[in-house]
Amino acid sequence: MDIRTRSTVCARTVLAALALMLLLGFGTASEASADEPIVGLWQATWTDASGGPTNGSVVANVWDVWHSDYTETQNDSGPVIAGFVCQGAWKSEGNRTYFLSHPSFNYVGPKGDLDTTSVSLVYERVTVSRDGNSFSGTGLIKGFSGIDPFDPTATVLYTFPIGITAKRVIPDGSQLP
Repeated sequence: MDIRTRSTVCARTVLAALALMLLLGFGTASEASADEPIVGLWQATWTDASGGPTNGSVVANVWDVWHSDYTETQNDSGPVIAGFVCQGAWKSEGNRTYFLSHPSFNYVGPKGDLDTTSVSLVYERVTVSRDGNSFSGTGLIKGFSGIDPFDPTATVLYTFPIGITAKRVIPDGSQLP
């Protein structure tokens, strides 16, 4: 997967995340829970898990916020012009394990025009450590033809497996002067 494709994977919209929540029946705000150990700010790293020559190399560095209302926001290390902020929706699978889905628009050209010929969807399954300060898991980036990753007639253009590790960001007030 080339750098442009990897960097555009996390270009998301709030509208797509809301549509995903409606389609998959994820929790509503009234069911939200700040008690879930995934809730908070994380510094994550995505690595190539394809088994190919670049296996293990870093695909993206990510600031990842999992919200108590079952939504999630990522800011990745891709170029701004390609779109680097994404929205997702998550659900608990029990035993400190979570499933996350991110729809992603792709962008092309020097002005970052919307690519109407392809779109991506990122799936993640991660488990939070017992101490609550890290998580790890796997993911899959899938590219589809067209603009709608939920269109059942869309052709799958590619799949790309990733490994995911993260550490919790804990505020440290002693860093202030």
